[in-house]
Amino acid sequence: MIETGSRLFDFSLENQYGETITSTQLASGRVLVVFYPWAFSRVCGSELAQIQEHHQEFLDANVRVVAISVDHKFTLRSYAEQLGVEFELLADFWPHGAVAKAAGAFDEAKGVATRLSLYLIDGVVRHVFSSPMTEPRSLKAYQEVITSLT
Repeated sequence: MIETGSRLFDFSLENQYGETITSTQLASGRVLVVFYPWAFSRVCGSELAQIQEHHQEFLDANVRVVAISVDHKFTLRSYAEQLGVEFELLADFWPHGAVAKAAGAFDEAKGVATRLSLYLIDGVVRHVFSSPMTEPRSLKAYQEVITSLT
């Protein structure tokens, strides 16, 4: 599992628009990486909708938000449109869950990403937090991490 103080590992994933996003692109500035299990699920949808509702706060703090699941980019595009998500949803579709596995955020039994969040500053993990599969991470937890490390 990725730990506080470690550098972001190399990866390349497509976002909901088919654009390639690399770890190198995420290695500068402040980035919140949110792993989540499934598009179109109740818990994931409420959590991502809440992040979207407060997305301007993240932007005002110069924090880029990216969310990663094992869903296909076409599924993520539809999901983003349904939720009105303006941040990037990255498809860890193939090889299935490879990035989630490298981060220690993969449930082998269910074949999905777990609820792990990483807060990066210049490519270094500054904070790691998670919640059980059935519980969304709170917006307050995200806000506290960003405020404490700004």
